[in-house]
Amino acid sequence: MNVMQLLHKGKVYNGCVSYAGSDLMEVSFEEPSTISGGDSVICFNFQERVQMRVLQVSRSKLVLVPADSEVFKIQAQRDTNYDMYRDEDVSFSSYKLNTYGTLNDDFKTTAVRYCSLSRLGFGFKVNDFSVKMNHVYDTMIICDDEAIHPKIIVRYAHIQERTIRYGAEIHAISPSDLNKLRYYIITQQFREN
Repeated sequence: MNVMQLLHKGKVYNGCVSYAGSDLMEVSFEEPSTISGGDSVICFNFQERVQMRVLQVSRSKLVLVPADSEVFKIQAQRDTNYDMYRDEDVSFSSYKLNTYGTLNDDFKTTAVRYCSLSRLGFGFKVNDFSVKMNHVYDTMIICDDEAIHPKIIVRYAHIQERTIRYGAEIHAISPSDLNKLRYYIITQQFREN
């Protein structure tokens, strides 16, 4: 294991890197810290100095990703106006998902398969036309052993051969659910590689 120091709010923590990849780093440490999810830290040793953000915190470990990671640009779009005809030359990184969840509207629950996520929102598939456009839905999305409950607004539909693919922006999501979602995305990408 490589020795790594973490600088956070003027305090230096000593740690050991148990895993280091291009988009994920796991650091173990012994002393208690005040570091929490989403915080920026500077990781350094004798060879390198890297700006990272904390994705997950446990008692003795931190999971870190690069500070400019696309996963931290995923958030609720509540304060922005949706532009249906946005610039097509601008593209955003998309993460593949293969998880199940529900859309809840009043007393009706629809099972869906979530297939992608980007900073613009979720992509999901349903086998019927029951999903309303420009409508806010309460959702439940399964992320490994936990479930998150964001609110989404369905913005477009694309009819495919055997299903309908919908796109929805994230209208509201709690900070803890957002952290769970980010951690789930990164761990899924890590498992695929």
